[in-house]
Amino acid sequence: MATSLLTRVKARVDLHTSNRARGLIQGRGRSLFKGSGEDFDDLKYYQPGDKISDIDWKATARSGEPLIRQFNEERVRHLSIVADTSAAMAATAGDGSSKRDAAILAAGMICFLAQKNGDLVGLVAGDESRPIQLPSRSSDGHLELLLRTVQQSTTTAAGAASSSWLLERAFRVTTRPTLMTIITDEAHPSVEDFTLLRRLTTRHDLLVIRIADADPLQGAALENDVVDVDAPREIGSMARTSKRVAHDVAAYREARREGISDMLDRLHVSHMLTQGETTVVDDMIALLRAREYRNARA
Repeated sequence: MATSLLTRVKARVDLHTSNRARGLIQGRGRSLFKGSGEDFDDLKYYQPGDKISDIDWKATARSGEPLIRQFNEERVRHLSIVADTSAAMAATAGDGSSKRDAAILAAGMICFLAQKNGDLVGLVAGDESRPIQLPSRSSDGHLELLLRTVQQSTTTAAGAASSSWLLERAFRVTTRPTLMTIITDEAHPSVEDFTLLRRLTTRHDLLVIRIADADPLQGAALENDVVDVDAPREIGSMARTSKRVAHDVAAYREARREGISDMLDRLHVSHMLTQGETTVVDDMIALLRAREYRNARA
């Protein structure tokens, strides 16, 4: 019997590592659920320092005294994974592994950490022709289904990447405030997605995990064919061995990386660029620890 994807993830992330990564659901993630994310408990008389927005005006009119609503914080929190399942994510990552395998490991780590704390995880993925959505749940079966869905949907036959469609759909269908993890490749989200991302930050707390592309030229491995999965065609050996082409490609990729990083920094979104399956766990731990430290100082 094949080992489940969730079991494989748990084997990769030991208990000590997962404890160090608990910043994922601490700090600002907890504050997201104050206000509309809480259950109504009772009324009490207004005191200086209480929020004006919590005043129950109908109860105040009946009693003649200002009354405010009290809430109990929800114990169960909601996380969402927004996964790029385009053909580009079925290609090779920077470390030579599959970007799909790295994405599954990243998503699995989110599921693992959430489950340890009793939180719920949902999924938004797919494309305009085949949108994918799974509700927020926490059982082993649900999380396994989530990871299997990402794995089976990410093939070279999938559609081209459209980060704008994916972000727009994530905003439309994820109405409850969540800690939202966007998993994609190094080319996304693009700088043209700034407005969509800014709108998402008004409702959700965002993490962006980007998986690096392999060198598209592979000049030192001419015995291997190189095919662009977004526009299927083989890249000729002349282009792959040209120093000028290599220089232009490297400059373009660096400028794109800096542009995306600057955009995410401007939006105060936690983000990382990992080389692939061999580095994603350590890079996520570093990201979550930095986020926890930042939130502790806020």
